Amino acid sequence: MNDIRFLFPIDGDVLMPADGELIGESLKVKAKLSAPAESRVTVNEEEAVFVERGEDGNAVYEITLSIDGYRNALDARAEKDGETVSQVIYVYRFKNAYKKYRLAIDDIIWSMRELAEKKDEYKSIFQSPFFALFKRLHDDFKTCVHMNIYYTDMEGFDLTMMPDCYKEEFTENSNWLKLTFHAYANEPSRIYRFSPYSVLYRDYNLVTNEILRFAGPEVMNTSANGLHYGETTVEGARALRACGINCLVGYYVFDSNGDPYVSYYLNKEQTLHCFDRDFWVDNKEGIIFSKDKMVIDAFKLEDIRPRLNYLRDERPTEAGIMNFVTHEQYFYPRFSAYQPDYENKIRTACAWASENGYKPCFISDVIKEQYPY
Repeated sequence: MNDIRFLFPIDGDVLMPADGELIGESLKVKAKLSAPAESRVTVNEEEAVFVERGEDGNAVYEITLSIDGYRNALDARAEKDGETVSQVIYVYRFKNAYKKYRLAIDDIIWSMRELAEKKDEYKSIFQSPFFALFKRLHDDFKTCVHMNIYYTDMEGFDLTMMPDCYKEEFTENSNWLKLTFHAYANEPSRIYRFSPYSVLYRDYNLVTNEILRFAGPEVMNTSANGLHYGETTVEGARALRACGINCLVGYYVFDSNGDPYVSYYLNKEQTLHCFDRDFWVDNKEGIIFSKDKMVIDAFKLEDIRPRLNYLRDERPTEAGIMNFVTHEQYFYPRFSAYQPDYENKIRTACAWASENGYKPCFISDVIKEQYPY
């Protein structure tokens, strides 16, 4: 007797309104399964209906399910001629993540150096033009900003040189500004592609200990992280999980060789799946994957709104939450690829989100399990 398997959803899927029909607070999703033809198929003891013949003696069955819990067990069984085959998967619903947006800034180090070098001149972090930009965005749109930081710029500055004179102000603004680990440095570009547990654990704590010293624990109150180039081994991801990071943000695309790129340790099938989704959970490792929807600095200003409209209208399964990301260096005129419209680009994305009913958030806040007490 052939096996039974879910065609949709699959194990680890995080189901959003685009996956079904939202009726009140209940999300109704039409599940599809492949199971032996002419068998009795049930999911959680409710009977599925035959749809069509499949291949190799199997058929496709459908059933409408209510996905209302944070974590939902789907127990599928097929019975035929006294035999039973089964599959149990776990899927999720992050109710608070729908119609939210977040902004991440990668490669943070030059702004840290600026604050350190101007410590006798600046009385506030927002005297820095870089930080002032994000304060304006927060004032105008309530935007939450997540900055991912290097340990060193490899040109003589590292985080041990960052003074703690701004600590109180970082803490006061930690409700909308977070600082977390990105990498030891900018180079090599795919720095953690083959790294073991020990390297990620060491570098995470190297950066984190300095952030705690000069900015305080409140700015690190997050379980989400965008690792440099979004690549590491499963052992490296386990190290981040051990440090409190259970959500990794990436692009889930492929490089010129056809290998997964900015996709952490995921294989080709998992990468393809994550490309189409807001979230996916690796139930084996207990790690959530979230997709960046726009790398803002990769688009011309006039193309940002059309691209976001396209995602909204044509890609609804990845438009439940909008993850925006850009990179620090494009702000600075000394960078070879400096973008003078840097702020306007980010502002355009945040304005679009606001106009389309998306509320600002930190990912870690909207993926938490919400207990009724």
